[in-house]
Parts: sequence; C-alpha cells; structure tokens
Amino acid sequence: MSLVKNTAFMTLASIGQKLIAFVYFTIVARSLGAQATGMYVTALAFTTLFVVFVDLGMTNVLVRESAKHKANMQEYFSVVLMSKVLLGVGSYAIMIVAAHLLNYDIALRHLIYLSGITMLFDSLHLSIYGVLRAIGNLKYEAIGIVSSQAATLLIGGIALFLKLPLMFLILAFTLPSILNATYAGIILYKKYKIKFIPRFDKIVFIYLAKITLPFAIAAVFARVYSYIDTILLSKLAGTTAVGFYAIPYKITFAFQFIPLALVAALYPRFSEYFVKDKEKLAHMFEQGVKYLLIIVLPLTVGIGILAQDIIVTFYTTEYLASVLPLQILISGLVFSYISFPIGAMLNACNRQVTQTIIIGIVMTINIILNVIFIPTIGIVGAASAALIGNIILAFAGYSIIPQITPISHKRIIITALKLTIAAGIMGVAVFITNMYVHFSIAVLVGVVTYPVVILLIKAITISEIREAVVILKR
Repeated sequence: MSLVKNTAFMTLASIGQKLIAFVYFTIVARSLGAQATGMYVTALAFTTLFVVFVDLGMTNVLVRESAKHKANMQEYFSVVLMSKVLLGVGSYAIMIVAAHLLNYDIALRHLIYLSGITMLFDSLHLSIYGVLRAIGNLKYEAIGIVSSQAATLLIGGIALFLKLPLMFLILAFTLPSILNATYAGIILYKKYKIKFIPRFDKIVFIYLAKITLPFAIAAVFARVYSYIDTILLSKLAGTTAVGFYAIPYKITFAFQFIPLALVAALYPRFSEYFVKDKEKLAHMFEQGVKYLLIIVLPLTVGIGILAQDIIVTFYTTEYLASVLPLQILISGLVFSYISFPIGAMLNACNRQVTQTIIIGIVMTINIILNVIFIPTIGIVGAASAALIGNIILAFAGYSIIPQITPISHKRIIITALKLTIAAGIMGVAVFITNMYVHFSIAVLVGVVTYPVVILLIKAITISEIREAVVILKR
C-alpha cells in the first residue's frame, strides 16, 4: 500500500477520531463542570503516565526492525508480547502504589485503577498495529481508531444521560480498548498469519533490548513531558485547575492527528531510505515539514484569534479562565508539529540516543518551569512551560538533521516565511470578520482566504502539489 494511501487512511481516521473525541469531551466538560472534569482528566492523565512503562518504546523498535527484516516479524512480535505481559503486571502494581503515595482520595484512586485496565489493552493493540505498520497497511488501524472512539462516545453518552458515576465514563474507554485489541489481533492473524503467541527467545530479546533502551528512555521522557503538567496541577493547584486546563489542552491536542498520521506512514520509509537512498530521505523530510507548516500555521493563528469565542460557545462562560492558556498552548502547536517528523527522522536513522537526550533535557526544563510557574500563575504557567518546551524540542532536534542527510535550510525557511505571511493575512481577515459579524463566519472567511493567499504569493504551487503526490505514491 502506497505512502499516500496510508497517510490518507490515517488522516481520515484520525480526523474522525479527534472529531468524535472533541464532541465527547465537550459533552463531558459541559455536563460535569470544572471540578468533576478535573478528577476525570487527572485519572486518565495519571494512567497515561504509566502506560509508557508497559511499552518502553518496544513498538517503535518492532516497527523499525520488522520493516527492515520482514522474515523475522513473528519472532519479534512474540518476544514483544511476552515482554508486555510482564511489564504490564509490574506497571499496574507500581501505579497503584504511586496513587496511594500521592494521597489521592479514594474516589480518584478507583478511577485510576479502572483506567489502568485500559492502559494494558491500549499498549497491546499498539504493538499489534505496529506490525501492520511495518507491513505497510494502515487501513485496519484506521478502522479500529474510529470504531473504538465511536464506542467510547456511545457508552459515555449513555452514562452521562443516565447520570451514572464517573466510573462509567472511565469504563467507556476500557471496553472499546478491549474490543480494539481483539479486533486487531484477529486481523493480524487472518490477513498475515502472524500469531498472537507471547514467547521468550533469549537471542531475539537481547537483540531488541539493545535497540530498545534509548527508545524506552525517550518514551518515558516524552510521556512525562506530555502529562506531568496535569499531575503537578492536580497537586499544586487542585483538580478544579486541572478542569480549566484540560479544555485548552484537549483542543490543542486534538489537532495532533495530522502529524501523527503523517509520521505513522513516514517512519518506516525513513528507515528504508536511510539505508537505500539519502536523497529521497532528505526530500521526504522537507516535504513532510512543508505539509505540516501548511496546516499548522492557519490553525494557530485562527484559534488564537477566536479563542474566547470557541471557549464560550462550546464550553460556556464557566471556562473563561481557559482562554489565555488556549492562546499560549496553540501558539506552541507550530513547534510541536515540526518536532514530529524531526523525532521520527532521528529514531529511524539510528539517532535515537540523541533524541532521547533532547527529550530528557526538555522534560527536565518543563518540570522545573511547571514547579516555578504553577504556584504563582496557575494554569497560565503550565501552558507557558509547555510552549517553551515545544520550542526547545523543535530547534534542538532540527539542529541534528543535517548530520544525517543534507537538507535545504533555505528552502524550508523561505517556505515557512511565505506561509507565515499567508497565515497573517488570513488572521487579519478573520479578526475583522469576527469583530463585525460572527466567529462562525470568520472561520469560513479564514478557510477561503488562506489557500487563495498561499497560491497568490506562491508559497506553494499547483505543480508542487502534483509533484508531492507523485513522490508520496512511490
């Protein structure tokens, strides 16, 4: 299956998933209010911190090595499964102990315990889909993503309608996760005869473990970096603050489906071209960065301008405190987007140790900034720490890319400047329309203005679009 088809599948699936997730979380936030929403989000974030210890970067290694050595795919998969069984039991036990040590109240701990079951099955289907990624077929993962999120919306919606306890909202994630893992395992066996058999093989385990170590450390750093702000907020500012922070965080996070979808398709190709064709590797990286900049710049400008209208319209005036954090977090989305292909390039091209060091430094800086900022400026401080972290992550990683393959900095900079100008012109049109008409009309004006401007100033041409499609099909 071609790169363009895989990217299309994952993009469409991720759009569907994020749209459903956005609708679901909006319903939850409006129904529960800031305090209960804060408890709900804290439980999920706490569990998400620990799920990384079940995987420890093994899925990245599984994808990379299986893409390179397809004949050994079953052996790699079986060893990874056995490792996850052992790590899953240990991680769950540590999670329970950690929840007690942090002195969370009993109601929150119960939410965490159930959410931990979801953690185990999420990690399981992550590796199953990892094998499918290595094979080059993302269609089934796309189906699983959308179906699982739809099931969550259905179960959670019923729980909210019946005014059931928060536990049922966590259950809305657990049941679909179990079904998703079952579905993925069946597809893997039926279509490709890869068996769901955990097995320990000393030689294969040592081989994968040596490669996995930097991925494992990087995965832990990245997960802590992504969710430590929520945990620190819950302890330093309370779960109500988490509820206010969750709104801008969820909105910003919702748009990460685009780089995630692209990287899911690019990562195996980066690994392949690193060995076979450095020129293609450089060109694919530059195209990936350009594609992401085209998408993220208007999103950042538009949401930044319309932040208050978005918060009030979708989440009510109770969440007005979320406006400034949204504007700060969304401005960091540009750097977050660019860090995805950079990180994928480093990991795919045997620079995982460098990527790990970068993430570790950024994580440390982020924790320090959160500890300093949260007690004084609350959720604005958490958002500011995230912005600074994303900037450092993008620039530090980008500085290493030329050591892997020569890239055209000039071409990337010129493209970025042209797209920034186009987004700025769009922003002016959106601001004026929103001031005198309505924010929904302002959105439409932005959607129409931006592509027209990028074509007029030749930030991207029709021929370049056609060329990109041809390259991706190869």
